[in-house]
Amino acid sequence: WLRTRSTRAFFDPHVLLSRFPAEDAFAMSVDVATLRHAGLPGQSRAKMEPEYKQFLDGTGFDYRRDLDSVVASFSGSGTYFIARGRFDWAKLRDYATRNGGSCYKDLCRMQGSRPDRHISFLPLRKDAIALAVSTNDLAATRLAKTGAKVDDIPDAPAWISVPGSELRRPNALPPEMHLMLSALTTADRVVITFGALSSGDIEAHLEATCRTRDDARVLASQLRTTTATLREALTKTKSSGNDDVMTLLTGGSFEQKDRLVTGNWPVHKSLLEALTAGI
Repeated sequence: WLRTRSTRAFFDPHVLLSRFPAEDAFAMSVDVATLRHAGLPGQSRAKMEPEYKQFLDGTGFDYRRDLDSVVASFSGSGTYFIARGRFDWAKLRDYATRNGGSCYKDLCRMQGSRPDRHISFLPLRKDAIALAVSTNDLAATRLAKTGAKVDDIPDAPAWISVPGSELRRPNALPPEMHLMLSALTTADRVVITFGALSSGDIEAHLEATCRTRDDARVLASQLRTTTATLREALTKTKSSGNDDVMTLLTGGSFEQKDRLVTGNWPVHKSLLEALTAGI
């Protein structure tokens, strides 16, 4: 009972998020175990990316089997993760040293894909890892202590929270989603949650809080107009094959109430499998 109570307390989302740097950051949380139980994502038939395959071969860790949940934060100081799952710590340490890194006590460090990117990780518990990618090669240690509890966390198996300042940052949006999401740059904060439907598919739900009621009315209108434009473009290019992201975005419907704009998109299992191909 004490062990169960301790585990629940450690993985309480309000406490877990308090470990992350207190910055206006892009944050996300995914309950992988719940999605796996629902059959999502499925086993991809596509060829794995070489770097991911190398990581699997070197550590024996496969998120489709071993990962139960992950919380992440993306900000100017770096990218931070706390993941829950089944880890072979000896293999992880060996992987770091074999790839030019080093380990001292619990902390391991290694060079990232660029000179200014350093990867660091350490166990928080037997079933939890703290990992950071930053200019600071000790960044993972920032996740070792808790802070003040974080309020207003979405109640969903998976969610994304993005401050408006992040959306307004140059080149923040991927090119294939820029047309759709650029309308959201007027919002103070955007929260997207993902939940299961009775059909077995997933529904994405958007909540965007704007500064004024007029801003919210304009945003809802822009989202409806952009969705219609994308739907028309998809119809014209259908013969050459569908774009998975565009197919998702064209299914959106939107409402506005006071300063809040909400939206919903159906996310089919086949689309999730396509988006996770190769990993």
